[in-house]
Amino acid sequence: MLITKDNLNEVEFENQDARLLIQEVVTNTSASLYYYHGTEITVMKAIDIYNRALKADREDPYYGTQFFGLDGGLPRLLCS
Repeated sequence: MLITKDNLNEVEFENQDARLLIQEVVTNTSASLYYYHGTEITVMKAIDIYNRALKADREDPYYGTQFFGLDGGLPRLLCS
């Protein structure tokens, strides 16, 4: 699922701080975040995503990165 500001309520966050960071990313950067249900986005992962999204917008608009939480070999969160 592509995360947007309109469907943030469908995403599991560790706490409100993680939610606010991801909300900032989807609202104010060109990053596209893909979420797999059943995954909790922690504050540390949200900070990492936030920093990478800001860096990408500043340095290279075609920058892409992927975040994988490998539980059973399945990708859990992608950012590009």
